[in-house]
This record gives sequence, C-alpha cells and structure tokens, in this order.
Amino acid sequence: MSLTVWQYPNGQSSYVMGVDTAEGLGHGDYSCIQVLDVQTGEQAAIWHGHIPPDELAHECERVGLFYRDALCCVESNNHGLTTITVLRQLGYPRLFRKRALNQVTTKISQEYGWKTTRTSKPLMIDDLSMALRSGELTIYDLNTVKELRTFVRNERGSMSGSPFDDRVMALALANQMRKFAFAPEYVEQPDDYWTVEWFRRLATGESNDPADAMRIGSNTVRGTPRLGL
Repeated sequence: MSLTVWQYPNGQSSYVMGVDTAEGLGHGDYSCIQVLDVQTGEQAAIWHGHIPPDELAHECERVGLFYRDALCCVESNNHGLTTITVLRQLGYPRLFRKRALNQVTTKISQEYGWKTTRTSKPLMIDDLSMALRSGELTIYDLNTVKELRTFVRNERGSMSGSPFDDRVMALALANQMRKFAFAPEYVEQPDDYWTVEWFRRLATGESNDPADAMRIGSNTVRGTPRLGL
C-alpha cells in the first residue's frame, strides 16, 4: 500500500480524486485512488492496495487534503458506502454528491458518491475512452495503462478488466469529476474577510457574496433616528 506521486500540488492547479473501494481482503480486489490535475488532465498520483473500506477513508482524507482539498468521488456501490460514511464523519470538505428533488415531498435529498449501474457505467467508460483518445488525459502509471488495455466489453455488453479493473474504474470516476470541479456547490468560498484580497474583490466587483457589500458600516449608527418625518 503506497502513494505514487508524479505531480506535487501547486497553487495554480485544482485536483480531483476517483476512489474504487474493495472489501480489503488480502486475496481479493484492490482499492484505488486516482488523482488528476483538472487543468492539464495529467495523472498527479495514485494510491493502490488492500485495505478495509473504513481505513481507506483515512487514506482518501490524507491524499485529498494534500492535493488542496481535491474534489473526492467514491463509488457508492457495496463497500464504498462505508468509505463515504467515514469520510463524512471525518469532515472531509469536498465530497461529490448528487441532489435530487423528491416529487412527493418536494424535498431535496443528497446522495453522496457515484452509483455505478448498467446505465451509468457505459457512460463513464465512454467518457474516459474519449478523453484518452483526444489526449485530454496523460497517464504515467504503467499498471493503469495495462489495465486499460485489458478492459473489454463482452458479448452481453458488460465491461471488466482481466484480472482487475480497479485502476480503470477509479480513473473513470476522477475523469467524471473534471466536469464538476468548478461547479459553485463544490467551490469553497474564500474566507479572507478584511484582507487586501477581500478589498480588491469588493472594489472590482468580483465578489459573488451579497453580504460583502453590507459588511462595511453595517453596524454603524450615525446620529439619532427621527421617526415620522
């Protein structure tokens, strides 16, 4: 179990993570974390190994925080739910979630992670294939390349790798997150009130927070208010 790094985090880049979770048995499938640079499409790092799903959450947290609070997407099938639950308990700041409107109660619910189904899996694999063929992604890990070469679609339409495909699935998830990396709900608002950068955004009109315009002097009382005039 180790993290292989090709690109260390820097202030000019944003990062996303795709996480494929396994049971953690020594003889079973592997768990994998793929990290991509959103701007360049380069594979920044990979974590790969046998680990229980609850302990994998701690690895995800360490890798994600190292990569500047990378947007993290965990496959929510089976053991992934445990990883997601622990990540939420740890308070990881940027977990991928899908919002849905309940037509009966009219309430908005949130579903964390990515549910891989017979419908969603072909779409994410096709997106990954297009990104690789167009040169949008640059893969450095030779084992990931090997898994990509053995990943096939059989006569029944199901897709898998031989003997493993965890690196491919984690990469496909990370590639999907490139679409959401700059969505407003996943972009952290700057907490720099009363700093030079805050004043600059306020002066140039770049601030998206209406409260900013109300903060200066909002509690100042000038003179005595006169009623009825």
